Amino acid sequence: MKMAKILVVDDETAIRNLIVAVLEEEGYDAIGVASGAAALRVAPTERPDLVLLDMMMPGMDGRETLCRLREYPETRSTPVIVMSAAVTAEQCGPEAAAFLPKPFDLVVLLDTIEQALA
Repeated sequence: MKMAKILVVDDETAIRNLIVAVLEEEGYDAIGVASGAAALRVAPTERPDLVLLDMMMPGMDGRETLCRLREYPETRSTPVIVMSAAVTAEQCGPEAAAFLPKPFDLVVLLDTIEQALA
């Protein structure tokens, strides 16, 4: 069985690298990028099965990144899990498949990913 490809978008290097390492340890194909602009360059060609998206990033924030991902046919229906320490679930809007408040427990992260992929 092919494991899901997950795009991790977070400007905080330590958090992004930790999430990518945990996902790879769990057997996922994980790709980490540091910005919304990088996500928009990578997503159409990599075609992730799921996107983990930080909301608070410099430049293009998570909200704009999510809206732009929805414009591409390749990522229009890709589930996006929003992560944030400063934004609430209600502020994410209906485009998000799920919301994870930061800091989050890694077990909760993995459970949320499994639910979004199901």
